[in-house]
Amino acid sequence: MENKTLAAHIADFISDKNIPAVFQLSGGMIAFIIDAISKLESVQVINNRHEQASGFAAEGLARVSGSPSVAFGTSGPGATNLITAIASCYYDSTPVLFITGQVAQNEIRKDKNQRQLGFQELNIADLAIHITKKVYEPMTAIAVMRALEDGWNLTLQGRRGPVLIDIPINLQQEIFSYKREAVKSTKEVPDLGEFPTLQVQKLLDKASYPLILAGGGIRSSDSTAEFRSLVEHSRIPFVASLMGLDAIDQKSPNFLGFIGSYGNRWANKSLEMCDLLIVFGSRLDIRQTGADINQFISNKKIIRIDIDSFELKGRIKADVRIRMSLLEALQHFKTLNYKKSYSELKDKVLAVKKQYPQHLEQTNELVNNPNQIMQLISEKFKNVSGYVVDVGQHQMWAAQSLELHGNQRFITSGGMGAMGFALPASIGAAIATKSRWVVIIGDGCLQLSAAEMQTISHYNLPITICLMNNEQHGMVAQFQEKNLDGRLIGTREGYSNPDFQTLAKAFGFKKTFKFYNSSDIANLEIFLSQSGAEPIFIELMIDNKAQALPKKT
Repeated sequence: MENKTLAAHIADFISDKNIPAVFQLSGGMIAFIIDAISKLESVQVINNRHEQASGFAAEGLARVSGSPSVAFGTSGPGATNLITAIASCYYDSTPVLFITGQVAQNEIRKDKNQRQLGFQELNIADLAIHITKKVYEPMTAIAVMRALEDGWNLTLQGRRGPVLIDIPINLQQEIFSYKREAVKSTKEVPDLGEFPTLQVQKLLDKASYPLILAGGGIRSSDSTAEFRSLVEHSRIPFVASLMGLDAIDQKSPNFLGFIGSYGNRWANKSLEMCDLLIVFGSRLDIRQTGADINQFISNKKIIRIDIDSFELKGRIKADVRIRMSLLEALQHFKTLNYKKSYSELKDKVLAVKKQYPQHLEQTNELVNNPNQIMQLISEKFKNVSGYVVDVGQHQMWAAQSLELHGNQRFITSGGMGAMGFALPASIGAAIATKSRWVVIIGDGCLQLSAAEMQTISHYNLPITICLMNNEQHGMVAQFQEKNLDGRLIGTREGYSNPDFQTLAKAFGFKKTFKFYNSSDIANLEIFLSQSGAEPIFIELMIDNKAQALPKKT
């Protein structure tokens, strides 16, 4: 046991966990810890341009690696700037350690009636308590180390999610010896009982049109391989939620598309037609089911599997509720008996797809049909690790029409729906895999996080930005056109864009391209063939009449 500062012990902890990088924006109350980490060759310090971006980058790394990652913020505004990213991790079940520096303990207010004592002093714990699995406020250096061990375990336990550890600066330079010991976290998942084999088998035997709904829990629980094996074994058709789109290669003959408010028409039809719905790790929120619960549950039995008991007791009541890890539940499902063919439902759904193909949902007068643009992107980037997609119309077009090949990932902000997510999240994803990722982002979203283009350029990360530029905040404009008599305040009126080509070059992107219409496809192919491992910026012009369609209420 070596005598060293708490900051050095924290750095050793991070290194021992094989975390490839941590994310931060420089700040005084975390300077000691960041300095200690920077002395280690095994951990890279990524310097973002905003703490929110640090949090999203850590989320991207954790979503791809399946292991906890770390984001830092200094006291006061540094801590509050992390809040959106903390909430994003909480709602999308992502394991991240958020570490904030705090002012010295003698500068922390003792009376709640006092607004502030130290400079940039802020009680981040009370602000974050409802969007974390746990907040730690250690009062000694030893307690900090125990919080790290406990917090790491807790992020992975049960339904995954973030924790926050707030560390006063006076503790960070305290010198002491520390022997790491296994810390037993509070067990948050009780014994879950036996799998109801007979009950589930009985429903399967009676079902003529069974359907599987793949939710985000499959990826967040590292159950993808087991899920793919079940689909191949059972041959039951399946659909995916927004967060479950990358649960399987979409070339699978049993994949019937994306469901929800903006889902593929045929996929939503399959939900109506099925007589047994098996839900793996999906919240079944209103964006998936529509507002009419009775219509959603009519004429079908529902089996729900989730680690979160509150989700199982939620707005959609299931006939069979199984609180169990998805990995274990999927293993049980593989032992059941299945019919030789479930092709009748699949054939009827595919007939709807043939009658209502996705690209024909748009008006014919568009210069660039966004759904066809997504198909073009899929074709040109078959070999990338995946797509990091921001929030808005382009998110729905991507979910509707991107084709995910092999083990390609689809990373997006689900429950939080945070604009500005994709650019920083792609930084974490690229660091996790050391391979190329494609960002799909709208012009409004890009302006929320454009500074991270400098981070991408600075570290020369293999990221391709595909900017869907329709010169508006399209999703809200679509809402305004329907509900506000076409008054477009803040979406087109009072809204403008910079010259994105000039902006990209100013941030150090040497490879940029602007796509106006289909006549540019050949030049795009030449551009991509001449590109290497460097960051790439592609701007695709989209007619502002294009909408996210169909819209199911």
